[in-house]
Amino acid sequence: MSTINEFTKYKNFDVILIFILFLTLFMAIANYLNTDIPNHIQSIVRINSGEASYSPHFLFFFVVNVLSFFSSNVSLMLFVAAVILSLATVGKYIVSKEIIFKLTLDLKHEYKEVVVKMISFALLFCFAIPDIYNFFFLEKMYLGRTPSVVWHNSTIIAVFPFAILLFWRQLRLFDSRDASFFNKDILIVALLVVLNILIKPSFIFVFIPVTVFLVLMDFKIHEYKKYAIKLFPVFIGVVFLLAQYVSIYHYQIGSFQVEKSSITIGSPFELLRHYVPGWYVPIAFLFSFAFPIATITYYKEILKFKPFMFAFYLTLIGILISAFFIETGPRRYHGNLVWQNVICAYLLMLTTVAFLIPKLWGKDRLSRKNVFLWSLFILHFLSGVLYLFKIYFTGSYY
Repeated sequence: MSTINEFTKYKNFDVILIFILFLTLFMAIANYLNTDIPNHIQSIVRINSGEASYSPHFLFFFVVNVLSFFSSNVSLMLFVAAVILSLATVGKYIVSKEIIFKLTLDLKHEYKEVVVKMISFALLFCFAIPDIYNFFFLEKMYLGRTPSVVWHNSTIIAVFPFAILLFWRQLRLFDSRDASFFNKDILIVALLVVLNILIKPSFIFVFIPVTVFLVLMDFKIHEYKKYAIKLFPVFIGVVFLLAQYVSIYHYQIGSFQVEKSSITIGSPFELLRHYVPGWYVPIAFLFSFAFPIATITYYKEILKFKPFMFAFYLTLIGILISAFFIETGPRRYHGNLVWQNVICAYLLMLTTVAFLIPKLWGKDRLSRKNVFLWSLFILHFLSGVLYLFKIYFTGSYY
């Protein structure tokens, strides 16, 4: 094994580097840009002064508050928030890396570890590929797109590692033959469902329907107890989501708007069409998912790759939810029913690279299709780097 492999394996060089890099990045974003992060910190200040209460998805705010010693020192809280978001991103990297290693377990190669770490790092930046129209005419890289990473919303960044871990543990649970109530995997999945909901419930919106569908695909009435136990985490999720729905939309707990909001069925892609022209919506999706779409085109067998299909179903349901459901009242164009798409887009990218990595050492590794597919992945990565420069020079994450 190479010296690089030994160093990165035993010294955690990659993890330390990523933490320092993202701590610097989040400190800059939190202190110098108008994003949701300082707004969320201000909400904690209002909570501490008695002007507001915690929202039903309170966990990120509560942890920042505890680690800031319930202070009203904004600078301290911004630093604590930056540390938490950096740790969440490190967690996202570690979980993603381990998933790729597990999905390529049969692949033995001297440089596999280095390659997996490089790709896992690149995934942290992958973004929707810009085009001439949205970059130069709309002057937006984020709004109207479905990126696999965002930098401006603290709760979606904080929930990411737990959402990815839930995806992975549930994927393992599908194949588990242990249908006992005290199955460790079932209890872990249930706990992850609750953690997701308490930080940001968006991913659970898609997790519940897709999991129910996949569990019940081979439903046998005489084994109903087994299916009921496998769906226990879903039952827990439904209960918590209903409690949050009532708290947010009926009692307005944690709301900063006086006017009430609710959820309704809107016109197709109403939110997206609020930011970009209707004719551009299909193009926006194409450039957001260029890498997985091209991989499906060249490798139809990816449609038999269970991790990819799980991510695909989640993405499809997420897009349908954001296409037809919208909030009413002052939250109508806040995009709160779109966040699940960011996580799903990331899972789609993650499972696509896990499928393609073994082909890096295959006999057709230098074929035109493989060169094209990995070029697309690099383009997604470079788009993410460009997006950071765009934020820096314009002061806007739009």
